[in-house]
Parts: sequence; structure tokens; C-alpha cells
Amino acid sequence: MRVMIIGVAILFFTLFTYNTIEAQSAVYVCTKTGRYGVAFDDGNAPRMNMGQTKQEAQKRCLDTGGEDCQLFFSSQTKGWYTFFMGNEKGTYTFAVGKSMVSEKESMKKAMDDYLQKGGIVMAGCQTLSWYAPKDAIGYKANNAKQD
Repeated sequence: MRVMIIGVAILFFTLFTYNTIEAQSAVYVCTKTGRYGVAFDDGNAPRMNMGQTKQEAQKRCLDTGGEDCQLFFSSQTKGWYTFFMGNEKGTYTFAVGKSMVSEKESMKKAMDDYLQKGGIVMAGCQTLSWYAPKDAIGYKANNAKQD
């Protein structure tokens, strides 16, 4: 009986703990300074929940000189992501692309988004790519959600 109670307790702990662990990405940007911060869950321990990921991305934006860092993008699904940023006469344009296939495809999608927003590709544009290898636990990969 004691073993069964311990087993049930472990099962409930595991189920409730897994529901709070997610694979995710977050990007914070500062439109005044052009600084940004990116954080993502790489699937390795210790895992981060969405709140921790957003907090880390915001911290990174502030740590690099951002003054008023705002959430630009977040996702809870696995895949390749690319962040693209450019500056034209003091106006910053930010874009993100996502691909389930490759980093190259996520870069193309980020550049397409950047150009659609009026950005101009030139020297000084910045890019950062990452891979989130696991979906949020209990979250369907084809049901992307942006906060």
C-alpha cells in the first residue's frame, strides 16, 4: 500500500511538473536603441517555462543597452527561428522567421518579413538563428501560438 501511494504521488508530481515545462522562444526589442535580447529553451536541463524565457530575453535586451525593451515575439513550438534587424536613418526594423525544415528557410522567411515591413538589407543588419528542439509539453506543434 505504501509503495502504491508513493507511486501515485510521483505520477501526479510528474504530470503537473511537465505541464509547466515548455519549449519556447522569446525576443525583446528596444525600438529606441535597436538593442534586442533572445532566449530559448534548448531542450536540455534545466528547462525554462515561458515566463522564465521571456524574463531572460528581456534581461538580455536590457544588458546590451536596451532602454525600453518590449516583447516582440514568442512561440511555444519547436523549429528553426531567425531574428533579423536593420537600421535605416535611426529607424529600426525587426523581423522573425520560422521553419520546421532548416535554418536557411527560417532566414529566408525572416528576410521576407523584414522586407515586407519596409526594411532595407544592407551592411550593418544583424541576424541571429536558433533551434528549439522540443515542443511545449502537452502542446501541439502545428498549433503555433504567439503571445
